[in-house]
Amino acid sequence: MTFKKLLILLLVISVSFACKEDPKPVVEPALKKPTAKIPSSNMDSVFSFVNQQLAFGNRIPGTPEHQACKDWLVNKFKGYGAVVKEQEFKASFFDKKDQQAYNIIASYNPSHQKRVLLAAHWDSRMVAEKDPDVAKQNTPIHGADDGGSGVAALLEIARHINQNPIDLGVDIILFDAEDNGDSLSNFTWCLGSQYWSKNMHVSGYNPEFGILLDMVGAKNAKFPKEGYSQKYAKKYHDKVWKLAQRMGKGDLFINDNFGGINDDHYHVNTNTNIPMLDIINWDLSRNTFDEYHHTHDDNIDVIDKNVLRSVTQVVLATIYKVSDGSF
Repeated sequence: MTFKKLLILLLVISVSFACKEDPKPVVEPALKKPTAKIPSSNMDSVFSFVNQQLAFGNRIPGTPEHQACKDWLVNKFKGYGAVVKEQEFKASFFDKKDQQAYNIIASYNPSHQKRVLLAAHWDSRMVAEKDPDVAKQNTPIHGADDGGSGVAALLEIARHINQNPIDLGVDIILFDAEDNGDSLSNFTWCLGSQYWSKNMHVSGYNPEFGILLDMVGAKNAKFPKEGYSQKYAKKYHDKVWKLAQRMGKGDLFINDNFGGINDDHYHVNTNTNIPMLDIINWDLSRNTFDEYHHTHDDNIDVIDKNVLRSVTQVVLATIYKVSDGSF
């Protein structure tokens, strides 16, 4: 056998053995968990929810207007597929004693272990002590932004959860009797959240975190980082602001800090183990609330559809990202 033929024979034998070897298993690259599609809030829809609240009149506990608005809110959440509870309690404020008040709790996916709490207050203030017209200071305000805007955002979110099912438990709580406190005591404010945080609607309720929306729709609004949110819920507070900035909302959600506010989230944070942050309009240049606050200028004209939609969209993005693990 020639040397050339020997080489050919060895090559054939090696190929034959190679063909008989077990092929190595192909390892597929790990696939990322798909991100849930985030619904897009509608500015006309969320604005209409403010208008519909104001149509009932002043939402002061113990009044027929308050009762009518409560019934409408309950029916809206039920219409959007939520399991709704009305938590009744008595509220005393100014010269009003033991007025009937209601925390409205709308739950999605009640049996889901992983949960997020969203909240706002739905009552309106019975005096306008900051109004420049002294004659109007003892008359009720509309509360379009202070109360109405946060509720509108949560109704819009409920509408989208109903249309775009989410793999997450979401509890929406509308706290009552928040806005009729006085300067004598911090505990005359936020009566609904004080009551709920000591009498939660589910035993052992333990959502991952909560977001409070208060005054989220005014023209020229800015949302710096509130002090108690940083103290009790910094991890989630910072994440929401970073998400908002990635979404192009950095003109609204700014990184400047300001002092803590006695708002509903304070009582949730201090009476429960739920870390809760507050999205609230604050004028850093004046280090106080905006000029319309607790005046008759807090009417429908103060609402900016784009601001209200933007805040709603950030909260929508937050919960849908929590649901798929990308938050």
